[in-house]
Amino acid sequence: MPEHSLLQSQELRQEQILAPQQIQSLEILMVPLLELQERLSRELAENPVLEQEPAASEPETEEHGSETEEHSEEQHSPVQAEGDNDSMSDHEGGDDDVAQLIHLAESWRDQLPSVNTRSSFSSDDEERRQHFFDSLAEEPSLQEQLLEQLRLSDISSKKAHLAELLIGSIDETGYLRSHLADIATAGSASLAEVEDALSLVQAFDPPGIGARNLQECLLLQLRRQGREHSPLAQLIRDHLEDIAKNHLPAVAKSLKVSLNELYAIIEDLKTLSPFPGSASAPHNPVFVIPEVFVEKKGDEYAIVSNDEQMPRIRISNLYLKLLEDPNTPEETRNYIKAKLGSGKMLLRSLEQRQSTIRRIAEVIVSSQHDFFENGVESLRPMTMQQVADKLGVHETTISRAIANKYIQAPNGLFEFKYFFSGGYQASDGEEFSARSVKEKICDMVAKEDPAKPLSDEKICENLKALGIPVARRTVAKYREELGIQSSHLRREF
Repeated sequence: MPEHSLLQSQELRQEQILAPQQIQSLEILMVPLLELQERLSRELAENPVLEQEPAASEPETEEHGSETEEHSEEQHSPVQAEGDNDSMSDHEGGDDDVAQLIHLAESWRDQLPSVNTRSSFSSDDEERRQHFFDSLAEEPSLQEQLLEQLRLSDISSKKAHLAELLIGSIDETGYLRSHLADIATAGSASLAEVEDALSLVQAFDPPGIGARNLQECLLLQLRRQGREHSPLAQLIRDHLEDIAKNHLPAVAKSLKVSLNELYAIIEDLKTLSPFPGSASAPHNPVFVIPEVFVEKKGDEYAIVSNDEQMPRIRISNLYLKLLEDPNTPEETRNYIKAKLGSGKMLLRSLEQRQSTIRRIAEVIVSSQHDFFENGVESLRPMTMQQVADKLGVHETTISRAIANKYIQAPNGLFEFKYFFSGGYQASDGEEFSARSVKEKICDMVAKEDPAKPLSDEKICENLKALGIPVARRTVAKYREELGIQSSHLRREF
């Protein structure tokens, strides 16, 4: 048997770890404004030395206002600004830290906007706005709507149980995603009983619910309309795949109708819903707040930070006065210092976040002037590395700073990432971004002859004629990303 023994050894190595302040700074840099507001609310609740400045329409109380004025006068005096005040000299250690904290509190307050920079809301506006949010109600899910219809049905308990299992297997688009045999096993029922329960569920609203494939979904909708024997029903039963492949002449011949009549039937087909559950599913819109606004001033564009959405945080004067008071117990002073240190880290992280985002926006505006003037076709290629080199930061910093953040421009609301894409250089030296190339492909397809649609090779030749060297496979890739079908599927007979 091999012998086992314990060995003790020493190893020297260097490891780079992030300090808590760095981690907090990165987290604050990454979050968008809405999440930042929530984070700052938590910080305000956890750190008593931080407080939010009241809005311009909410004057401070007389007591608090006089205290603020008194403390402001004290802090603005040259003697105390230099940290030579007698009361400050009486502190036992940490005098420099206290002076720095007080100075930081004042400097941060000076950087905050005195009023909302873009607009101010009256109390009536705020009341109407709050009433709007209070009136919002959560929409019932598709499953909840189906279960409500099931509860109104006069059926046996076993059939209701099987119907509940079926409803639970219906996805948000309205399709049944489980096999009937699995439902029968789970419900301890026969396959015939499950099929009977499925017929009940398929009779619920919206029409087409509970289908197992597209063909059954469309036929269920026609059956609800009493058109299960119409030419459209025959087209769906026998030629749905041929329609998808654009084999229209063969389909017209099989149905013994003209191409014009077939086109009319296809137009009728487009009135049916391929995803019946989507119309009844609750809509969950994504709310975003732009970080910056781009405003035109003369012939140039300027950046305006969205300061009105940024909570105005300050260091509480009450705790600063307690810290300056030599009679404050040492335990209390240590607690206040710890919380002030945490607040100092937060304020610096916020200042760094706002500065970084604004600097990135300024680079975007200076580089994409033609885009703001003329639209997508004038969008120039730009990479994160190029912006990072201009700002003297790492590429990952740019990536974190623009994540899930938006910029409001005169021509629309854009995600920061929208402006970052590769591109091509034309023969005359002009640069085109990938998005502008896609826009040109869309224009070409929109203007093509439907009877002779442009192939990928032809689009590639047209782009090269404009001086844009794009490969055919790249054209095919862009076309698919744009949701444009291939030429043989776009052809009209």
